[in-house]
Parts: sequence; structure tokens; C-alpha cells
Amino acid sequence: MIDQRVSKFNSYFDRQISLCQQRNKELLEDDRVDEATFEKIKANVYDIFRTILSVAVKTSKNDPEEIRQAFALKAKQIPLNWSISYEKAKQNDDAVKMKIEQIKLDTIHEIKEAFAQIWEGEK
Repeated sequence: MIDQRVSKFNSYFDRQISLCQQRNKELLEDDRVDEATFEKIKANVYDIFRTILSVAVKTSKNDPEEIRQAFALKAKQIPLNWSISYEKAKQNDDAVKMKIEQIKLDTIHEIKEAFAQIWEGEK
């Protein structure tokens, strides 16, 4: 059962990264460099959390609850820095940095929803 959830979640990450890469390519072809960069940032966030899942699986000895807790902890900790960075950018009227941090925060929100759906839905 655990392998099925991990496999589903990895497939989700692969799909999302692939979509981001495809949109990045299309946007670059349209000379929409900033938007292409945003897609690359999203892909990076998905990749970071795919790695976190992989580490959680390796360190948990296949205990589903340990995997869930380890992943949830990182999904809570890492975005804290993004929120802080967003607030600093807001104070400095740095719209580009705000946009980048917002993309990261939106992406982790999507990841958390997918995780809840896949992990909790497969009990």
C-alpha cells in the first residue's frame, strides 16, 4: 500500500515537472522570458519536494506514518522562509521577488493538497 502511495505521488511530481517544462519551453518560444522563469521556479519546487519524499521513504523504514510526518514537517518548515522572504520583498516594494515567493507558496499549497489527497485517500 505504501509503495502505491509513493508511486502515485512520484507520478504526480513527474507530471507537474513535465508540465512546467513544457510551459517554460512554449513561453520562451513566445519571448515571454519572465513567465518562463516562473515555470522553472515551480518545477524546482516540485523537484525539491519529490526529493524530500524520497528521503522520507528511505529514512522511515517504510512506515507510512513516519513518511507522512517527515514530509508534512518539511512542507511546513521550508515555506516559512519563503513567507519571510515575501514579507521582506513587500516591505521593500520588490514586486519581482514578491511574485517569485508567491509562486513558491502557491506551488507548495498545491503539493500539500495533492499529498493529502494521495496519502490520506489511499489508507
